[in-house]
Amino acid sequence: MCVEFYELVGQPGAPVELIKIVAAPVAFKIWVMDAAFRRRSVWELLDVVPLTHEEQTVVHLFGKQDPLSGDITVYHEDPVTGASSETPATLEECQKLERAAVWSPQHIEDRLRDHFDGRPNKWVESLRLKP
Repeated sequence: MCVEFYELVGQPGAPVELIKIVAAPVAFKIWVMDAAFRRRSVWELLDVVPLTHEEQTVVHLFGKQDPLSGDITVYHEDPVTGASSETPATLEECQKLERAAVWSPQHIEDRLRDHFDGRPNKWVESLRLKP
């Protein structure tokens, strides 16, 4: 499932205002393991916010690289239907795209800490497309 993470840090124990969260700029949008939202997860699911009409029209784009051939593609995913396709691409076309990968909760927490501390993230770096 594709999840948006926002440029907003809450205070421990303070009430969460969903309106403030969804109004904040998006820090990054990545695929997250389903286990992150199960009852036994350490994450608390606060709510599910339906996509706006505008969000329903935006196709999610991710960069992919075949580990054997090195071929690079852009992976397109429709947020409503889940339909997907791939098109050949150059390294330059994929530089600003998230890498097509499913993230675990622990790796996302590391990434969020690094993001808000202004540090490079080792998981993002390990997923970079190679020339």
